[in-house]
Amino acid sequence: MEWRPATAGDAVFLAELASAVSDREFSADQASAFLRNWRVEIAEQDAAAVAVLPPADGRGKGYGAWWVSGGSDRGRQITDRLVQLAGATPGLSILQVSRPADETVGDPRFEPVYPLWTMIHDGATWPQPPSGLPTSLRHAQWSDVVPREFRSAYEQAYRDQRVVEPHESSIGERPADVSALAVGPDGRVAGFVLGFTQDHGGVELGPIGTIPSWRRRGVSSALLASVLKTCREFELGPVTLTVDGDSPTRAQDIYLRHGFRITERLVAYQVRLPVS
Repeated sequence: MEWRPATAGDAVFLAELASAVSDREFSADQASAFLRNWRVEIAEQDAAAVAVLPPADGRGKGYGAWWVSGGSDRGRQITDRLVQLAGATPGLSILQVSRPADETVGDPRFEPVYPLWTMIHDGATWPQPPSGLPTSLRHAQWSDVVPREFRSAYEQAYRDQRVVEPHESSIGERPADVSALAVGPDGRVAGFVLGFTQDHGGVELGPIGTIPSWRRRGVSSALLASVLKTCREFELGPVTLTVDGDSPTRAQDIYLRHGFRITERLVAYQVRLPVS
């Protein structure tokens, strides 16, 4: 199996391949955006592709993905190439992938590290009335916040989390379509819930976070209630998100209380790469 770096001209092929092996349709525009952020290699004759998202801001963890049509007999070749590509990515010490809970990576180098749930709102458990923020905080929208303040809050909120947004390299660059943020008198962001509309009209929530000093004071719950209220008012749906199924901050419990249910159980796997 011979590999070559993907180019912008491969967007249509990559979209067709990803659509063929998944339960959703990928457009050429989506594939083009993917190619701009990930390092992608293609074995076109074998209809296979592997991709690595490099770490951002000095973090050593990156994300990997692959698509392959046909049977699974080439699985080891695919993961071999994925690990090779990751090993050649500067600054990357840990590569992480996720697989359905009833499947495995099939490569002993990858070890399971935590459960990962995809969730969808039930469309019925709407907050009424929305929860209130602590009195020293105020509600704000994405457009009200200075980008550097959001970046600072994002870094603090995710510093101790096992699941970090895979597109963290572009966090803060794209305006959120639906948003609720908690801001203090000094303009600093204490918490945030951002949502982005999808091609089918639904909303994918994330990133969602609260800085450590404001946790367990109802901030995330109040912001989530506000976003869900907006989604209901504008008939946006379905509303989906992804969460660590065993989050140290028990974030999954907040989502369950607000009417989300689990639609897919995944397992995150990781491999440590040799230090070059």
